[in-house]
Amino acid sequence: MKLGICSMWGDSLDVFRNEVRLASDLGFDLVTVGDSPAGWHELHVSLTLAALEAPRARLAPLVTSPFMRHPIVTTAALCSIDDLSGGRVALGLATGGSTVMAIGRPPATPSEIRAELAALRGLFAGEPVEWNGAQVKAPRFARRIPIYYSAFGPKALALAGEQADGVILFAGERHLDGLHDRIAAVHRAAEAVGRDPAEIDIWAVSYASVRESRAQAIDDLKAFIVVNGMAMRTPAALAQVPSQLRSKIDELHARYDPSEHVVVGGRNVALMDELGLTEFLSGFDTFAGTVESATAMLGALAAMGVSTFIAALPGHAAPLETIKGLAQARSAM
Repeated sequence: MKLGICSMWGDSLDVFRNEVRLASDLGFDLVTVGDSPAGWHELHVSLTLAALEAPRARLAPLVTSPFMRHPIVTTAALCSIDDLSGGRVALGLATGGSTVMAIGRPPATPSEIRAELAALRGLFAGEPVEWNGAQVKAPRFARRIPIYYSAFGPKALALAGEQADGVILFAGERHLDGLHDRIAAVHRAAEAVGRDPAEIDIWAVSYASVRESRAQAIDDLKAFIVVNGMAMRTPAALAQVPSQLRSKIDELHARYDPSEHVVVGGRNVALMDELGLTEFLSGFDTFAGTVESATAMLGALAAMGVSTFIAALPGHAAPLETIKGLAQARSAM
């Protein structure tokens, strides 16, 4: 089982560097950086720093989305970092969360995400493409960058199976059966278009904390846990919300502040506690437990065909403890 982190440069550059350096020193295979321009430092600058601090790990945005940058700008940035790092870059792409909230628009539609995928694939291959009715020149320094799609609903899972090099799936210790079903959906979509499902790499992401008790771990993760509520926008996700909490989820959506996305102790955390949603939301996409529990979860993920487990760290109250704990858990497998 490969290990990865998602980290972001916030208030302290030293904190960001220390997270990336420790993960690298402990043999983590993947370092990713989130894209949340209203609340954190710039994605590609941060990825460049990560490339220098983690000289062997693979690097990727986790995740960026359409509308933030023209596809040729994304291409030039990632190909530059790929050249700098000796060919270690992948692209994590999604329809948009805090990114699109910051510019006041909804997530990308299926047709918009397909157009983005097609444009990026062509530009990474060094080909000219058409974008919004205009011809975009072939980039001079194109490089083949694999594309991982972050998929939640049935249409997104099908798109990942049809077109992506890899899929990013969020997973929680209490809903691993759901992860199994989503992997199966990706594989069915791949087979339907004549692809070998085994060629689609699978990354699993959790809001993870490895501590001596679950209660302590949950406290570490509150800035993440509130994001689970923001992900409950599709009909399938909203169907999991008890009727007595539906209005509270709606209020969370209305009052969430993207400038404090995954900020420890920030306004969004206070809002979640105020609305009484913490316990409910902690059941989704979250691992909170001991080294022994982490070992068991890593084993379960490996048995499902997951190649890489990624611990999301921005907003984590004790990220270095979790990096160390995951390294111990993998050693115990």
